[in-house]
Amino acid sequence: MKGSLLILTGTLLALPTLCAGQSVQPKSASKKSSTSSTKSASPAVKAVEPPKNLYAELTIGELIGEDANRWSDKMSSRAAVGGFITQVSKGEDGDTDIRICENPKVEGMDRARCIVAKCIPKIPCEVPQVGRPITVKGITQYDAKVGAHWWEIHPVEEIEK
Repeated sequence: MKGSLLILTGTLLALPTLCAGQSVQPKSASKKSSTSSTKSASPAVKAVEPPKNLYAELTIGELIGEDANRWSDKMSSRAAVGGFITQVSKGEDGDTDIRICENPKVEGMDRARCIVAKCIPKIPCEVPQVGRPITVKGITQYDAKVGAHWWEIHPVEEIEK
């Protein structure tokens, strides 16, 4: 038993001396980075593409049926709405106003069956002819100005013909 204690004590006393001879050397980070920068065959890291805007697909009736004062789960700040072009005009503010209705034969601004899409000068768009089907994608808003009171896609971000 005394022999075991002597061996244990000797080992514990010698341990710091043994460890001092094997000191830990830090790895050089510059050595690793200099070799990786000199390699020209290293694979390039692909940039992560931002997700495309997701548009809620709504019919004109679904958009018109929403209460502008109450937000619902069906509403989205971005929507894709399809219909027929019934009028194209240039607004006083430089916007291109496109009236889109459920039916190509609707005359005038029928608030129960039409919306207005607006292309702004900063995001110009190529508009098809009157009577053609169209799907506009953009930001939804309700125009509550005197004489208006209709749903709009303003600004239009994309047009599918």
